[in-house]
Amino acid sequence: MSTSAASTEYTGWQDVYRDKWKWDSVHWGTHCVDCYPGDCPVRVYVRNGMVWREEQSGTLPVIEEGVPDFNPMGCQKGASWSQSLYGPDRVMYPLKRAGARGEGKWNRISWDQALTEIAEVIIDSINEVGSSSIVQEGTPEGGGSQGMRRFLSVVGGHYLDLNGSINDFSIGLQETFGKFSPTSSADDWFKSELILFWHMNPVYTRIHLYHFIAEARYNGAEVVNISPDINPSHTHADYQVPINGASDPAFALALVQVMCDENIADWKFLKEQTDFGYLIRLDSRRYLRQTEVEGKGREDQMYQWVPGKGLKLADRGNMLLKGVDIALDGVFDVKLADGSTVQVTPVYALLKKKLDEEYTPEKQFPITSVHPDTIRMLARKIATKRTNIMLGYNACKFYHGDLIERTMCLVLAASGNWGKHGTGIRCWAAAMIDGTAIAMAKPGPGAANSEIILAARDAGVAMMKAQDPTMSTEIAIRELGKKMAGNERGGINQTDQVPVGGGTSSPPAFWWYWQAGYRERWNRKEWNDPTMARSFDEYFNEALDKGWWDGLDSPRPEKPARVLIECGGNMLRRTRGGKKALLDTLWPKLKAIVTIDFRMSQTALYADYFLPAAQHYEKITFGMPTPHVMNLTLGDRAAAPPGEAKDEWQLFDLLTKKIAQVAASRGLTGYTGDNGVYREYAGLPRAFSMNGYFDNEDARIDEIVRDTALAGTIPMGTTLSTLREKGHVRFIDWGLAPMGLSQASPIEPNKTHVPFRDHVERGDPFPTYARRAQFYIDHDWFLEAGEELPVYKPNPDMGGIYPLGLTSGHNRWSVHTMNQANNVILGTHRGEPFVQVNTDDAAARGVKDDDLVRIFNDVSDFVARAKVATNVKPGQVISYNGWAGFQYKNWSGANEIEPGMVKWIGFAGGYGHLQHLGVEWQPVPAERWVRCDFEKVPE
Repeated sequence: MSTSAASTEYTGWQDVYRDKWKWDSVHWGTHCVDCYPGDCPVRVYVRNGMVWREEQSGTLPVIEEGVPDFNPMGCQKGASWSQSLYGPDRVMYPLKRAGARGEGKWNRISWDQALTEIAEVIIDSINEVGSSSIVQEGTPEGGGSQGMRRFLSVVGGHYLDLNGSINDFSIGLQETFGKFSPTSSADDWFKSELILFWHMNPVYTRIHLYHFIAEARYNGAEVVNISPDINPSHTHADYQVPINGASDPAFALALVQVMCDENIADWKFLKEQTDFGYLIRLDSRRYLRQTEVEGKGREDQMYQWVPGKGLKLADRGNMLLKGVDIALDGVFDVKLADGSTVQVTPVYALLKKKLDEEYTPEKQFPITSVHPDTIRMLARKIATKRTNIMLGYNACKFYHGDLIERTMCLVLAASGNWGKHGTGIRCWAAAMIDGTAIAMAKPGPGAANSEIILAARDAGVAMMKAQDPTMSTEIAIRELGKKMAGNERGGINQTDQVPVGGGTSSPPAFWWYWQAGYRERWNRKEWNDPTMARSFDEYFNEALDKGWWDGLDSPRPEKPARVLIECGGNMLRRTRGGKKALLDTLWPKLKAIVTIDFRMSQTALYADYFLPAAQHYEKITFGMPTPHVMNLTLGDRAAAPPGEAKDEWQLFDLLTKKIAQVAASRGLTGYTGDNGVYREYAGLPRAFSMNGYFDNEDARIDEIVRDTALAGTIPMGTTLSTLREKGHVRFIDWGLAPMGLSQASPIEPNKTHVPFRDHVERGDPFPTYARRAQFYIDHDWFLEAGEELPVYKPNPDMGGIYPLGLTSGHNRWSVHTMNQANNVILGTHRGEPFVQVNTDDAAARGVKDDDLVRIFNDVSDFVARAKVATNVKPGQVISYNGWAGFQYKNWSGANEIEPGMVKWIGFAGGYGHLQHLGVEWQPVPAERWVRCDFEKVPE
């Protein structure tokens, strides 16, 4: 509806209210940021060429009868996002640093000057070092990543894996399932009978979806909140379990011990779905393998034991036992091909022995402070109810986060709680827009060219299955992806974002080690796990010597970075260690630091160039496509960007053209990129824009939508035009991106989604070394660490020996730092950074509420207000994520005291699923339970 005012004469307060209901046009929008899982469809109202306001659409359909729908979907950030489009912190013109980096002095310059100077530095860097010296840190911000990734691929730049930077990588799920991304649709939570908030605070982080949990409680479900602090989500829980920080594995293992000891575990589920029946040699602590028994065959073919019959080859192609029983206990003699005899026992027997000796409810109590009666009560509930672990992105940020998550998975395995509605565990997944990869990879527009890419993909899958007929399509796609890891030329990666070209990529751990000075930190023995048998460098060098990271161990010291492009990222705020870690090590190597953003970030303040980017509602984008929501959600262009801001695709298109222009003026014709692909400078603009076809934003997005429909993940006939009518469309298939296929479940049009149904109902194998959910990992490093089975280990003294542990979580008021300066949001919190501290800890240090305190350790310090609170566990300091670095004194935020340690086991490789695939297996930084203390500082 469009309305206009008949008169501008003020007649009363009613005029102000009525004025809000006048607009020129209405558009569909969403927020393409990492507020995962977002995808909230909103209506965007435009008047006089400006976005006037937005509101939740409330137009989502009922999916399954008897299950609540997704409406209304939204939060206070999205409902006020338009305020940031024209707020005082919006930067609308290109800027160039005038003083020293970080001095805060800038000059406004023209786009032509900015692009020319950046192009000159890029060409100089390619000539001096190579194309991989042009680096972008990965970002989950979907709104601008497509143009950036296309540019890197075209010029041959280097991309740092986003999950290695942000560490939303559930490494324990990866070690158990061979994938970390099982994700149910949020409406499936309604079907749960027992919901565990475990390293998640959904009242803060799932605002738009929380109603499903409340509705599940009305439906009879119970909710348990497991956390050291009494966080806001406890208000809606039936039980609060105030566990000691970082002690979760002992707690989880005690739950399993009770299920096994009381014989309430789901034994059939364990025998089929897990490696519990696999035989382990007692002499070597390794799996009994076909090559040992038969003297030939597969090294990754293991055995089970059938009572009364003996050895049975574990089926690698199907997990269902089909009436055959296998042993979970006992010791058996097996004759090997060389004539010798060894004793073997099932994995479960070893686990049961460890549980009984170390993890009874009474023995875990001194570690966790959770009463044994609570353990037994919860274990019995979990074993008899459809149990759903609401896992956030907190556990994975602990040093031993893998052990925390492996033991969580063990709890679900023992109780038979995955692959059934209302059950499971989750991390994140983004897939199903297969058209992004297809459109960016094909030689020209149109369906015929798309079919070329689809045919090549299908041929690759067929080839992998021909080599190993036991492979599922999921495993075949994953193995194809691993073969291409590190080289982004073609193919479909985890998040459907790899365009055609010749870029390179790597886990950022190698960047930190060689380019940013983290080698010294990681080798500090006192900050590492005290059970490490060798130094960090010994493990690191062994991993490289054995070729586990060949093609991925870059950028090497001889290939220093020269140009850093931050587009959708904020390295100085995001990186553990922040300014102290990077400004003296990495920054001097960089000839140009370019920030592309809509407002000044911590990194922008230390950059050389600031290029203003379009915001949501000012370009055509999509929300992150996730199984959590199951919709492709459109964020349309409702208004033009203010000032001279440009959308990222247009910006990189212009930069590519400028590189060709500058190269021509220097008489340069081309270069060979660091992956061996020769490029002509004059051809870069044509390659970027598909000979100009993608210069039209509508045409480019429509091509992606049509190719997605052609790939079968959304209904045929879906176009940009049809999306503009409804704003969203439900996915009908997973496509062939690994994160989609990792769900391993059918999509039914009138049913909620829960992952792993194919594993449970059909017996499809997991993509692990063992082809089942794998709890025994006989990799050399795991055996050496005593972590072949999940165990409890204390958190190391990261940052030094101090009495307190620093924890964090996503705040309620901002998507990371993006909304901190929004004038609506500013009225909902204290307006400046604070830390929450326990009342007794505060009193012991003479600190009162709202005092300034210095939080410190051996790494560094930061200053913030103290929020003295009884809900914080003694010995804990809480600093919520999302404050901008420049909101702190000296621009030093909470990440300054985080040493950024990585657990050495993340560098393991050469073992089935312990191999890198984009956003998967890699070393990741730890930041939770960093040791610290605090003291009052004068105002």
